[in-house]
Amino acid sequence: RRVLFRSDMPLNQLLMKTLLDDFGFERDIAENGMIALEKLKAKEYDIILMDLQMPIMNGFEATEYIRNTLHSIIPIIALTADVTTVDLAKCKAVGMNDYIAKPVDERVLYNKIVGLVKKPIQQKVTPNDSVKIEINQKESAEIKYTNLEYLNVRTKSNPKLMREMISIYLQQTPPLLEAMTQSVLDKNWQLLAAAAHKIIPSFAIMGMSQDLENMTKQIQEDAKKEQFNDETAQMVIQIESICRKACKELEIEFNLIKNT
Repeated sequence: RRVLFRSDMPLNQLLMKTLLDDFGFERDIAENGMIALEKLKAKEYDIILMDLQMPIMNGFEATEYIRNTLHSIIPIIALTADVTTVDLAKCKAVGMNDYIAKPVDERVLYNKIVGLVKKPIQQKVTPNDSVKIEINQKESAEIKYTNLEYLNVRTKSNPKLMREMISIYLQQTPPLLEAMTQSVLDKNWQLLAAAAHKIIPSFAIMGMSQDLENMTKQIQEDAKKEQFNDETAQMVIQIESICRKACKELEIEFNLIKNT
């Protein structure tokens, strides 16, 4: 299995690399749509995992080019944190074969890739069925905003890989939070929707509350419709506060893992 994965977010890239390596698949990463097309022209792939929102050329535009200009029938799976009826209809219209919601469930991903790629494989690699993603926080006397259980399972308790993923989260999150806050002040709804979309998948990876993901999706939806109000603004403030507390927790975890 030769997989081309297209995403501009380092945390998503590292997570997908880990998943595809576990499956035993060959994989290449493209940071934007143009790079994906260059790789597709230079090398043969069995399937493409296409992030819909990308710089330079988004997933819809790249798929249209692949179907109409390259005349390729390679299977394409859309990856999106914002699963809407409109997006799904558009995915089908431009020629995508399927979609997967982010954060990605490894068993769903594996089954969809295998289902779309008809070539036989020499060795069957089956994901661990015992893996379950649990992102709801348990109530405790002391509030904790992150839970590294999923990350621990996903990395097979590899301390180097865990530190790398935490480090990427700590690097990418503050700029996204600043973009969300500034976009509210500037009433830049397009920027707000884009920043919200990019931050959503990281919540599940770092074991943060499902409520946080739901709030961010609501912010994204309000921004897209330009129906932003005081309640939405308060949600942005709340998300920024929680995420910054989560960053402090993860800094401590990073140092604990490093020392261990």
